[in-house]
Amino acid sequence: MHFLGPIRGVLPLGPNGVASLNTLESSPFDDTNTAAAMISYNYTLNHQGFASNITCIYNDQSPILFWTVRGDANMVAYNASCSDLGLANVLTNVVDYVTLNTNNTLTFWACKSVPTDGEELIYHVYLRGRENYASFTDITCLVSSTQLAIFPVEYQSAPSIFSSSGEPNATFANMIPGLVERALGGLGAVIRESQNLQSNLVAESVITFGVKKFQLQPYERNGKYLQLYEAMIKGIIEYEVCLMNQFLSSFLCSWALYRPLTFGCYIRRSPIALPLVLAH
Repeated sequence: MHFLGPIRGVLPLGPNGVASLNTLESSPFDDTNTAAAMISYNYTLNHQGFASNITCIYNDQSPILFWTVRGDANMVAYNASCSDLGLANVLTNVVDYVTLNTNNTLTFWACKSVPTDGEELIYHVYLRGRENYASFTDITCLVSSTQLAIFPVEYQSAPSIFSSSGEPNATFANMIPGLVERALGGLGAVIRESQNLQSNLVAESVITFGVKKFQLQPYERNGKYLQLYEAMIKGIIEYEVCLMNQFLSSFLCSWALYRPLTFGCYIRRSPIALPLVLAH
């Protein structure tokens, strides 16, 4: 499957989506001869996805601390204390991370506001670079307004792509517990696994795009770079939500009692409390 533009946490189902999860009611696509005779076509279905707002700033007071691993100067360990910031942990069961100690190392940590009744959770994403990345990637991003949402998703047969543009049709107050935390954990894993001896591929992707698209200098502080980090972080989080949607839909729809809607899977009764509606 190919998605043009933001994926918005959507798992495309329907005739050209994930075939094993397609619960679309009878349509011309069910007849292979009719489907084969269609020169080109497009259709739009409403899918459940994920909406959020992300803003990034440069921050010279990063809470991330790093130190050389004892006995191995080629590795560096790092962590941050969320409690010292008056925040709560996002990365559970994590004391510190270890990565390559280079002149172009990028580190990551995440915290969240202390949960209180009725107040929205705000997630804090911290990036801190070493040596060549030091000033350029000392960034703090706030992830807010996180909510499940319904997005119209169009499929176009000629280029064989899905796309979703515009605002959501609806949003929901209920959030799947731990969804954002798991997505941010996935973001951290992407950043760690992008590190090699020469550079960090996440940081280099931002630099390359900034230089080629906006004619920026490679290691300068610029608002355009912040916009690129906002877009990239948002995209990775949405992709992680999409993967979790795929896992949950495959697992839950296989054993829970459910009924098909026009499109998607609705969990009617389940021994675990998950406000999950994968698609309408």
